[in-house]
This record gives sequence, C-alpha cells and structure tokens, in this order.
Amino acid sequence: MRAMKIKVIVFFVIFLGFMSLNTGFYWYNVVSLRDRLVVMDHFHDLLSDILEIRRYEKNFLFYPEPESLKEAVIYLDKAEGAVAVLKDNIIEIGGQDYYNKFMKNISDYSQQLNILSRGAKGDLIKTRNLGTEMVQSAQNLLALKQKLIHTTLIKIQYIPIVVMLSLALLIVILFYWQAKKVLGRLLYVQKAAEGVAKGDYSSIDQITSDDEISSLMHSAFSSMAADIEHRQNQLIESRKLSSIGTLTSGIAHELNNPLNNVSLTADTMLEEFEEMEAEEGKEMLNDIINEIGRASEVVRNLLDFSRESEQSISELRVDTLINETKKLVVNQLRLDKITLNVDILDDIPMVLGDLNSLQQVFINLFMNADHAMEGGGTLTVTVSSAPNNYVRFDVTDTGCGMTAETLERIFDPFFTTKPVGKGTGLGLSIIYGLIKKHSGFIEVQSKLEVGTTFSIFLPAVSQLENSHGQISSGNN
Repeated sequence: MRAMKIKVIVFFVIFLGFMSLNTGFYWYNVVSLRDRLVVMDHFHDLLSDILEIRRYEKNFLFYPEPESLKEAVIYLDKAEGAVAVLKDNIIEIGGQDYYNKFMKNISDYSQQLNILSRGAKGDLIKTRNLGTEMVQSAQNLLALKQKLIHTTLIKIQYIPIVVMLSLALLIVILFYWQAKKVLGRLLYVQKAAEGVAKGDYSSIDQITSDDEISSLMHSAFSSMAADIEHRQNQLIESRKLSSIGTLTSGIAHELNNPLNNVSLTADTMLEEFEEMEAEEGKEMLNDIINEIGRASEVVRNLLDFSRESEQSISELRVDTLINETKKLVVNQLRLDKITLNVDILDDIPMVLGDLNSLQQVFINLFMNADHAMEGGGTLTVTVSSAPNNYVRFDVTDTGCGMTAETLERIFDPFFTTKPVGKGTGLGLSIIYGLIKKHSGFIEVQSKLEVGTTFSIFLPAVSQLENSHGQISSGNN
C-alpha cells in the first residue's frame, strides 16, 4: 500500500505544480497587460505631443511668427525625452532600426524648428515631411502596441479555458486509465471466480497488472484455490466412502459367495474327515484357500480404493483402469439388472494419471448410470483413440436421459435432480475437476427416454510426456 500512497502523493504534487504553473503564467500576463497599458498611455502622450507640435507648425505656415515656434520647440524637447524613455519599448515593438530612424526624424525636425524659431530661412517642405513621418511613426508605434495588448488580452481570455480543458482532458485520461484498470480487475475476478468454480485454477495466474491491488487479488484467489482444492480432496475421499456405501449390497454378495463355499467345504470335511482320503482332503483345502483368496481380493480392492493417499501420477494402461474399476461395481450392477459391456479397441495408447482419482471418475459415472436405469438396462463402456492424440472413454446408458436445461447445469456444484436427501449434486462437479487436473475434458450427450453418453477425453502419454513433471508437481 506504500507504493499506492506514493502514487497519490506524486499525483497531487503534479496537479499542484500544474495549477501553480498556470496561475503564474496567468499572473504574468495580467502584469504584462498592466505594464503595456501604462506604456500605451505614454505612446498616446507622445502622439499628442507630436500632434501639438504639428499644430504650431501649421499655425506658423499661416502666421509666420518665429516666436510661435518656441512653444513647439518645448513640446519637441518633451517628445524627444519621451522617446528616449520609451527606447526599450520602441525597440521591442519596431526594432533598433525603427528607433534610430525615429530619433533621426525628431533630431532633423528639431533642427528645422530651431532654424525657423530664430527667424532664419528654413526648408518648410522638409520640415512638413519630417513632421508627417514623426506622426506616422508615433501612430505605428501606438497601433503595434495596441496589437500586443490585444494579443495579451486574448491570452488572458483563453488561459482559463485552456486550463479547464487541460484539466478536463487530464481527468478523462486518468478516469479512462483507472476505469480500464478497474474493469481489468473485475474481468480478472470474474474469470478467476468462474475458473475456481469449475476447478480450473489456471485462470488465477492470468492477471495483467502487477500493482498492489492486483497482487492482493491474486494472493486471495491463490489462497482460496488452495483451500478449495484441499476441501475438494477431502470431499473426494468422502465421496469414495459414499460410493462404497452405495456398492455395499454388491460387495456383500461378492463376499458372501466365497464365504458360503468355504463354509460348505469345511462342513463337508468335518463330516467326512475320518473316511476322507488324503488326496480328496487336500483338494478341498485348496478350494477353501482359493475362496479365501477371492474374498481377500475383494477386500483389498476396497481398501485400495478407499485409502486416502497422495496422488501418484503414472502411465496407466486403459484396460487396467477400466477392469480395476469394473471389479468394484460389477456385482452392484448385476443386482440392479444392469448389463455392463466393455469394448476397448486394440492399440490404445496409455494415459498419464492417478489410478485412484480416475477410478473415482468412472465409479461416479457408473453409479449415476445405475440410478438412471431403474428396472435395469445396459451400460456400455467404449474406449477408442480420438483426434489430437487423445484417448476417448464413452460411458453410455439406456436410462431416462436429461433435458437441455439440465445438461447446461450438470457440472455446477450442488446441482442435482435427485430428491432431497438422495444426492449432494457434487459428483459430476468432482468429475469435472479431476478430469481438468488430468489435462482432459468431458462432453455430454443425452436424450429423454433414450439415454446418456458421457465422453471423457484424456491426453495420451505421447502428448503429455514432456509435461509429466509439471502435472505431478501441480497435483501434489
């Protein structure tokens, strides 16, 4: 958060600097306008003095009295002093040459007036021309000064507008920038939340910013994902126990057969022990051992399936995966009058995954199919190669099917069509998450009163062998 505070402080410093700069510029133009107005008053006075001199000059032409020009000489000295005082302003407006020419005209005109004021004969035409040039020069200076003042007034008028527009543009840019960042964060939150809900945690790392808020959101989602994954693993284990409970009747039947055989064989041996030949007794003992082995295998399969252990990623034979799962459900399906058909094509490549997790996937699918086929039916498992180096598992039942509305939500957590107390709605959500962890995907097709097909696509070993380490570390 410290960096955020620094950004806010820097923003306010820049804003204050910008406002100070504009205020200083505005103040400079106001002061400059005031000074130019004062100078323009001096130019007006200069022009008035020159026009007054010209009035004496004209009077002299009508009444040639040398004494009348003495007053004009006084005004001329005053004008010459004013030009000297305004030297810098005149040079600024018209340049050095303009100033030099103006001063020369005044000097020449002054000489002519002095000659005429002493009663000597002077050049009246030259005097009039010099006077005309002085008037024009003063008028030009006044016009140029008025133009500069007008320019300054325009600046003063437009400075507030420019400042407001600049601030508005700055606010729009900052708003757009912040809005883009906020929308980017909201989009990240949306995608990350959707990904976490579907078990796809890769979306958490798809963040485009590295500021404090984005880092905080990334950290929060990462922590959330880790907690959800931990709870999901616990949920998977509880689902295993739930699956075992569902399979209880089939398992009991599977254990009951070898136990009955053991009991019958033992009773027979007990009754006929004294009359039994050694070879016959040995054969019956072998039968007992075989039946005990059969029961032990059922118990071992259950223990292997229900045991909570770290995921172990390895190369799996497809037939081993399906057949090991089949052993756990075949008796339950048989009791529910469901025929299980398995069709595994030749030359199917191996897949990379955790046997226990993938067994959980297929047991959930088989049990869902069992529930969908009340009164019996056919469950078909077909394994084939798919494009883009995937292995495809099709689990097809002849059950009640699903509506289009149900299909859109079947992978949502806690969504179920079963009556209250009959299902949690987490089975297919867990399946979806487990398949995503194995870099696969799942598709569903269903038709009411016809049946449903779940198609699971798992990458073949040749596709994933380069990322084997990444998958292992990710799942561990």
